[in-house]
Amino acid sequence: MLDPDTFKTHSEPKDIFELYTKSDIDILMERFDVERLHFIGTDMAAHYLPNIIDNMDDKTFEIYFRYHLSICERPDLVGASNHILDVFKII
Repeated sequence: MLDPDTFKTHSEPKDIFELYTKSDIDILMERFDVERLHFIGTDMAAHYLPNIIDNMDDKTFEIYFRYHLSICERPDLVGASNHILDVFKII
């Protein structure tokens, strides 16, 4: 679902998933009277550390989760996430 030369995303109706960049979503949402409240990377480092996170004790997980919350909306890091939650409010 990526162009091998440009690495741009593309999706077709037969695909189970659709891939969009933030700029694609921005263009799509321009026609709606909405305000973006949050653009959140939902998995961030969890994608790379699933077994480690699953085996953390409660104290370590609390530290990890505080870290996750501190980075999940940073524009310079949100692209590292495999999944994004985009929250809008109708205005």
